[in-house]
Amino acid sequence: MTLRTLLVHPHALTYSAVAVVLVLTIAVAPAIAGFEVPPLNPFGATSTEAEVVAVEVTGRQQSEVGVILSERVTVRLSGGGEASIERQYIEGDPVGVHVEPGDGVLVTADETPDGTAYFIADRSRSLALWVLLVAFAALVTLVGRWRGLWSIVGLAASFLVIVQFIIPAILSGWNPVVATVIGAIVIAFTTLVLAHGANWKTVAAISGTGVSLALVIVFAGFGVAFTELTGLADEHAIALNILSDSTIDARGLLLASIIIGALGVLDDVTATQASTVFELHRANDHLSATELLGRALNVGRDHIASTVNTLVLAYVSASLPLVVLLASQPEPIGLLISRDQFATEIVRTLMGSMGIVVAVPITTGIAALIAARVNVEDDA
Repeated sequence: MTLRTLLVHPHALTYSAVAVVLVLTIAVAPAIAGFEVPPLNPFGATSTEAEVVAVEVTGRQQSEVGVILSERVTVRLSGGGEASIERQYIEGDPVGVHVEPGDGVLVTADETPDGTAYFIADRSRSLALWVLLVAFAALVTLVGRWRGLWSIVGLAASFLVIVQFIIPAILSGWNPVVATVIGAIVIAFTTLVLAHGANWKTVAAISGTGVSLALVIVFAGFGVAFTELTGLADEHAIALNILSDSTIDARGLLLASIIIGALGVLDDVTATQASTVFELHRANDHLSATELLGRALNVGRDHIASTVNTLVLAYVSASLPLVVLLASQPEPIGLLISRDQFATEIVRTLMGSMGIVVAVPITTGIAALIAARVNVEDDA
């Protein structure tokens, strides 16, 4: 779709409406709702980017754990001025963040009775991440052309909704599930319309996503309650629970994570199934809704097999260190899977996969009913 086509496209108003809805959601809703995001930094330390100017080794000591290096690192702060940092770390230890002049680092400043103390918290990766992001966007646009570009816009919209609405809402005291469902509705509508256009095919995909997402919420709620998960399966959840003084519902946050995880795959499944039905109708407009449903489900079953496997592998990859750690324990697998950490990942995978499985017949049925009753010849 060219810019000229977009300007004269009969659905151009819909594209504009999507943008308005998104802007209102991320800019106006937080103010109207009166979000009050409490700081969860108990130490009051702040971090900033800096460039390493000089590194001077001031000592080297052999110990039982390895060679301990003492350094004086001079950095130029992004806000202006320089700081001298005295530090020690074990040589060869990746946690020690070995630096050279010219490296970008994250420097944390901590106010003490004796003045401001600085230490190197991590490397600065913002430039590298921007390079990777631009390369990704360029590749998607090159291969997908205008639809690829719109999908990038949809991705940016999803990120903004999560960062500007869902997270502040949860931190301000909203129920995590309620905040996530509202954000998920905006994300699904925006990304599907921007990536696939405003047409009957997208209507079918959005409808299928909405119904399937509701079932994911039901499945996830049942799974978490039935297995009596705490929502405190990892150190991040525990730390958040402590810093928020237990004001954030840990179980609700777990449910929210399952909803967001399933949403990304649901968009793919529903869009693909809707597209399959409409392409079958274009190839043979004499097919009834029942025939369209049957033929598209043949494709959908293959889609289910590959998508469920994709979702399982995605969850395993995200929690691979945990899986390896638990698998290295002497306990039998039957006991290991009962532990909160392992059971959480299993429930997350199973409940999300169940929602994706039911999305195939639901979306296919909706798309078949629409395709058999409307003129889709000009539906791009």
